[in-house]
Amino acid sequence: MSKKNNNGLVSFLITLIIILFALIMTFVVLNSMNPERFKQALNTVTEVAQNTVNSVKESIYGKPVVKDNIEFPDEEKLTEAQKYYYYQQLSETGKKIYLTIEKNIENLKNGEDNIPLPPSLNDDAKSHENGKEYIAKEFQNAWDAFITDKSEYFYLDSSKVCIVSKITTKGSNVDYEFFIGKGDNDNYFIDEFKNKQQVESAVAQVEKAKKEILRGASGNNYEKIKYVHDWLVDNVKYDTNNSKNTSNIYGCLVNKSVVCEGYARTFKYLLDELEIPCVLVSGIATDDDGKKERHAWNYVYLKNDWYAIDTTWDDPIIIGNGKVDENIKYKYFLKGSSTMNKDHITSGQVTKNGYEFEYPKLAVDDIS
Repeated sequence: MSKKNNNGLVSFLITLIIILFALIMTFVVLNSMNPERFKQALNTVTEVAQNTVNSVKESIYGKPVVKDNIEFPDEEKLTEAQKYYYYQQLSETGKKIYLTIEKNIENLKNGEDNIPLPPSLNDDAKSHENGKEYIAKEFQNAWDAFITDKSEYFYLDSSKVCIVSKITTKGSNVDYEFFIGKGDNDNYFIDEFKNKQQVESAVAQVEKAKKEILRGASGNNYEKIKYVHDWLVDNVKYDTNNSKNTSNIYGCLVNKSVVCEGYARTFKYLLDELEIPCVLVSGIATDDDGKKERHAWNYVYLKNDWYAIDTTWDDPIIIGNGKVDENIKYKYFLKGSSTMNKDHITSGQVTKNGYEFEYPKLAVDDIS
């Protein structure tokens, strides 16, 4: 059938629907003097008429194509990736979700609920047997990659960000819509922040501290890496009091008291600003007493290879006002696998039973 004939058929069917709609409305008006019943009937008839019109159009032209409106970042080589290392390991579905989260940071700050995820996730879901479960898993993978790549969003609470699904069934056809939601929570923030104003204030403090610190960063990449490492060791202390914000960059740059994750996230955050490739790494570390514990450190890219740095273990707790000995201060600075893998074992899972991300392959030997 030609496009001209299709247009004629659509016009005829829509006209017919309008006539039927008018007849039904006349019947409703004549047979209902109750305003509330009339309003309900009007809404029902309007909805039926609109659905019918849409069905007629879809049967002839097919479903309208809805664009995702996503801007994908330039592809980075994983061997030199800087700000999107974990993003690049996601599926195409996961990448779309990741970028949508990043695009909606202001909406998350505003506490908006049911933030739409890309319409094409409908097709992604329908291409899998358990579509809803598939998208939920990809959402978790995307979130894990996002929070590992982006230390700057320290105020978001992973436990408060969830995926919401809406399923519409017409006969044998099932369509999906997916959204970012906050569940029963008032906002998406960690408990240390109650509202957007507090978050904005904290972000401003972090930005100010970052600029002041990096004024002293100069020279080649080795010198800049050493400068950031030394600043953390010399100015930050390991938190032993269960204080607030001990796992993020605010606790490190503003309060100057954190645990290992806070050290590692801040080291990456500062190197990101200096445009030096750096990734956050987590796993199990064994201390000098043989005690194993969950731990976080970094890999940095220098001289065409990756090396490990553990600013936490280069900054041990010193009793009194003593300073860290030079031999200890650089014990875990720019180390290769021959040294680092003796007591640091990586785990690519950010969450239990989550996606197993890959880490860069370390150089074998240390930088002396």
